[in-house]
Amino acid sequence: MTTSTKNLNAAVKAQAKEIVANGTDIRPRLTSVFTQAAWQSQESGEGLVSLVRAAIDGARQGLDKSVSNDRDDVLRQVVDALGDGLSQTALAGRLAIQEAVTTSRQYTGEDLARLRDDLTAVRELFAETINKGLQTCKALTAGQVATAMTHAGRVAEHLAPKFGAVLDAVRQHPVTLAREGVRAGVAAGQGAAGSLFQTLGRMLQRAGDEMSREGEPDK
Repeated sequence: MTTSTKNLNAAVKAQAKEIVANGTDIRPRLTSVFTQAAWQSQESGEGLVSLVRAAIDGARQGLDKSVSNDRDDVLRQVVDALGDGLSQTALAGRLAIQEAVTTSRQYTGEDLARLRDDLTAVRELFAETINKGLQTCKALTAGQVATAMTHAGRVAEHLAPKFGAVLDAVRQHPVTLAREGVRAGVAAGQGAAGSLFQTLGRMLQRAGDEMSREGEPDK
């Protein structure tokens, strides 16, 4: 793990702790923090599972100092915030790939593979990562953890088709991107100049706007 990644995860952890301890607008505030860090975490190679873990660790620490007496509601907002951030990140990834097709931009196979592997990992480990993070929280009862895990399972089900759409796009377009770049006369260096994750970061606002128009969040 690089120093910058450690700093990123530490910052997310600290902000999650503060947001949960404060207890005000937990879901939108944590969603914003997580989403802005998500593309940087992917670009660094550390990935989204690490970021989910950092956010949950921070939230767990924040619960020890939380002003809210409704722990179930706090946990629901935390899990929903992570789900919202992952949904927005996945949509931004799909938009980045779609843009590449229309503009003949060529992403590297390494970037595409990293996005694929990262989304696959967080899809499979989302609920498990949350469970491990909450198990050691002294401020929670076994019943509260169980309720949070049930909700995390629902959020994971909600995320699955969104991740699937991005994974389908990655599988369908890598060769096409390279072929279209050559056909358009784009030099290899020029075609690969734009990092997939930098484009993903640029697409986050557009993804958020689309989610708002579609009525997200809807869990």
